[in-house]
Amino acid sequence: MSSIPLLQVALDFTSLPSALAMALQVAPAVDIIEIGTPLCKAAGMDAVRAVREVCPDKLILADVKSPDVGGLEAQLAFDAGADMMTVIGGAPMATVQAALNVARQRGKEMLMELTGVRDIIARAQEWRAAGVERMVYHRGWDEQAADREWTDNDLVVIRQLIDMGFRVTVTGGITVDLLPFFQALPVSVIIAGRAIHQAADPLASARELRATIARLWGGAQSVAAWDSGGMPSANGTVTATQFVDVAAKAVRFGVSEMGLLLTVDGRDCPGCDSPARFCQGTQTDIYTPEGISATDVVAAIARIFGQSGAYGRVGPRVFFVDPARLPDLSPGRVTSLLTATGNALRELGAQVDVNAGIGVANLIVGSS
Repeated sequence: MSSIPLLQVALDFTSLPSALAMALQVAPAVDIIEIGTPLCKAAGMDAVRAVREVCPDKLILADVKSPDVGGLEAQLAFDAGADMMTVIGGAPMATVQAALNVARQRGKEMLMELTGVRDIIARAQEWRAAGVERMVYHRGWDEQAADREWTDNDLVVIRQLIDMGFRVTVTGGITVDLLPFFQALPVSVIIAGRAIHQAADPLASARELRATIARLWGGAQSVAAWDSGGMPSANGTVTATQFVDVAAKAVRFGVSEMGLLLTVDGRDCPGCDSPARFCQGTQTDIYTPEGISATDVVAAIARIFGQSGAYGRVGPRVFFVDPARLPDLSPGRVTSLLTATGNALRELGAQVDVNAGIGVANLIVGSS
C-alpha cells in the first residue's frame, strides 16, 4: 500500500488574529499548518510563533519563499518554531545550499517552491545533486485567476520529480473534486487553502478532504497488501477503503473498552452499521482522565509510537486518534496505535484497561 498523503492547510491571511482562529478551528483535521506567504509578510515570524503556541502538536511550515539570505531566513523560521521553510525556485544555488545546510543542522526541512520556474526538470537535477529532498509543485493564485488549469503535463512533470527521488507537495486550488486528478501519483503532501478556510464549515471541509485522501490513496489495494490473504467479510475481501472505517470503529470501541470517555455521548448512538450514525468521520476525540493534560498524553504517545499525524491535541483535556492518517495503515498498526495510547495514559497514572481495549479492537480488525 502506498503512503497516504498528509493534508496541509494554508493560512493565506494577512490578519494574524483571523489566521489563529482558523488554525485552532481546523487543527484537529490537518497534519501540517502552513503560515502562508501573505501572512509571513504581514505579521512576520510572530505568526509562526503564535501558531506554534496554539497548535503545539502540529507540523508547521513557514512559506517564506526565500529568494536570498537563505541561511538567515531558515534560522528565523526555525527559531520561531517552524518545522519546515521554503526557498523560491528562482533563488541562486548559494541561497538553496545555505537554507538546506541550516535545515540539516537543526533537524528541520527545506522545500523548494516551484512557482514561476520554467525549466523545472533541469533545475531539479541541480537541486537533487545538492541534496534537496522536498519540493512544492504549485499552481499559483495569479495563474488560477488567469484560468490556468491543471493539465496532464503537470502530472508528467510531477511523476518525473517523484522518479528523481523528490517528495512532492501539490497545491493550487485543491478541492475534493480535484483530488482524483492526482490519485495515480504517490505525492507526499496535499495543500488546501480556500477550500477549507472559505467553506461554511472549515473543520467539516478539512475532514472531508482528509477522508477523501485516505480513501483515494488507500482504496486501490485490498487489505491483502497488509495482511496475508486479506480480511474476510460477508462479501469477500475487505478493501482498503472499507478498512479505513473498520479501523475507526476499532479505535472507538477500543478506547471505550479501556474505560476512556469519547467527546460524543454515545448513549443514543444507532450503531456503527447504521447510516444515521453521528460519527461519520475517522477521527475519535477522547477526554483525558482527571488531572492529565492532553499535551502530556500526546507527548507520551509520541515516545512510545513515534511521531505521526494519527494522534494529536484538540484541547487542554481532549486528544484525538485517527487511524486514517497512518501512512502505513494495517490491522497491526491500528492495534499498535491503541496500545501506545493506553500505555501512554498508564505512564501518566491513569487507570486504563489496555488489554480489554486491544482485545475488542483485534476482534473488529480481524487481527490476532
